[in-house]
Amino acid sequence: MTNIDYSVVVPVYNSEESLSELHHRLIPVFEKLHQNFELILIDDGSKDKSWEVMQKLHEKDKRVKIIQLMRNFGQNNALMCGLNFASGNRMIIMDDDLQHLPEEIPKLISKMDEGYDVVYGKYFKKKHVWYRNIASTLVYGSFSKMIGLKMKVTAFKIINRQVVDEIIKFKSQNPHIDIYIARILSPQRISNVIVRHASRKYGETNYTFWKLSKWALDILFNFTTYPLTLAIILGFFFSLFSFFLAFLYFISYFFTDIHVSGFTTLILAVTFFSGIILFVMGIIGRYIGSIFLDVNNKPQFVIRNVKK
Repeated sequence: MTNIDYSVVVPVYNSEESLSELHHRLIPVFEKLHQNFELILIDDGSKDKSWEVMQKLHEKDKRVKIIQLMRNFGQNNALMCGLNFASGNRMIIMDDDLQHLPEEIPKLISKMDEGYDVVYGKYFKKKHVWYRNIASTLVYGSFSKMIGLKMKVTAFKIINRQVVDEIIKFKSQNPHIDIYIARILSPQRISNVIVRHASRKYGETNYTFWKLSKWALDILFNFTTYPLTLAIILGFFFSLFSFFLAFLYFISYFFTDIHVSGFTTLILAVTFFSGIILFVMGIIGRYIGSIFLDVNNKPQFVIRNVKK
């Protein structure tokens, strides 16, 4: 078997228009580097003709390996599938919409050659729609802080073989590759390099505001305990607040006139604290739900078809 230098792993969802150009632009990049490569395309339940385009690319170029999943499992699940099949010494992960420029790959490689295990592409300016730029900045910025990384975490990255071998050992039904990287490596083994980010050439983004919100909540509840800490802080704060109110009413009993009326105050207090209780119970329930899904061995992905 030929030793493969680089595996380019690309999750595919409704990208029939961009796949041929992606393949065409990758070839001269690796020819200039004098390195061989394979392109791993994972069809994550596309609704268009992406799979048909992938089959044609595979027939034309056997370096293109294609995988079709049974349904849409999500980007990180599709990536986990691709990493399980990739055989390169280094893995390059990029999106299918050509906003990650193939021509910027040498920058990632050059930075990794300095001795890093993972290198993220850092965008000077993102060419997303305005609401996604804001959402991405908030989510990725908070995410970087949560996992203890000072550098910018993005979807465009290169990972060495040894780290990938450890990543694919994680079997969570809701995986997240960047969190696995942070758990495997010390921050000194991870770096950034500035790359260009292109405007979207084909179609529209699949990431709506609600999908981005769900993605952020999945990270929050599956990989951190911050919400549980928040629940503890809220409980402690309102316990202190109740003691404070008890003290005020105690003083009022001896030094002021007590009015029996207070229906509005009572209703507001009951509804407010009931909301807090439901909020905290929701946090705990979300964690229990995540445990339930993992215990039931929900698969990361299910494959319908593979062509190597």
